[in-house]
Amino acid sequence: MIENISDTAFLVAAYRALETERSDALFQDPFAKKLVGQKGMKIVDSLAEGRTSSWFLVARTCILDQWILKIIKDENIDTVLNLAAGLDARAYRLELPQTLRWYDIDLPEISSHKEAILKNDKPKCDYHLVKMDLANQSERARFFAEVARGSKKTLIVSEGFLMYLTPTQASELAQELAQHSPFRFWLAELLGPVQLALIKIKWGKQFKAANSEMAFAPKEGPDFFVPFGWNPVAFKSSFDEAVHIGRAPKGAAFVKGVARLFPRRLRALINRAGIALLQR
Repeated sequence: MIENISDTAFLVAAYRALETERSDALFQDPFAKKLVGQKGMKIVDSLAEGRTSSWFLVARTCILDQWILKIIKDENIDTVLNLAAGLDARAYRLELPQTLRWYDIDLPEISSHKEAILKNDKPKCDYHLVKMDLANQSERARFFAEVARGSKKTLIVSEGFLMYLTPTQASELAQELAQHSPFRFWLAELLGPVQLALIKIKWGKQFKAANSEMAFAPKEGPDFFVPFGWNPVAFKSSFDEAVHIGRAPKGAAFVKGVARLFPRRLRALINRAGIALLQR
């Protein structure tokens, strides 16, 4: 079961491992299985409908993989900041430019685990594993400034991170990132109020007991970040992507069809979960 915030990284990587093992896998993450071992699968099985709930994580992985590669190429990105990276192995599995600087930042314990498991594997780029608590404002501010000094154009990635912040913490982080001129693009995963409520109904007790309660799900969606210097460029719904790639739960396509009858503002409100592309 989930015992602390780092265990959510095992959950996410376990879902990537399960997708990789499918004959019709939509992506390949050969590192996920060895990163999670038995622990990751036990966490999946400890959750209600754990095995059948992977669709959301698979969809967001597909969205992020495609967008990361496209933005790096189209915008000549030289640096990637992967905030709260957990057991993400994109620096090892995606076809990235060798000169690209990639920073995975997360708590020392989960980062040390990843470091030990992948010690004999070679990343595809100029990879840096940073063991740091992003809740430490002064430490992260120094780190952001250091990265900015060595970069011309940076892409920030925050997958499975912002929802664990409070709105105040999210706004403070957004303002800090916007202070650095090389930090130009941000792929930010967001939950909406409806999705947050459903997660709390389904898994809320387990996450709360592990001090991993989710709190950030702005009703205004990506527009939440506009006052802090970030403009929404595009948004991809995890639900819509799951339907498109054939990983959504049974009946999801019907639900999507019925939702077209709803007023536009209501459709937007109930489909806020996904990946936002923000630009400074």
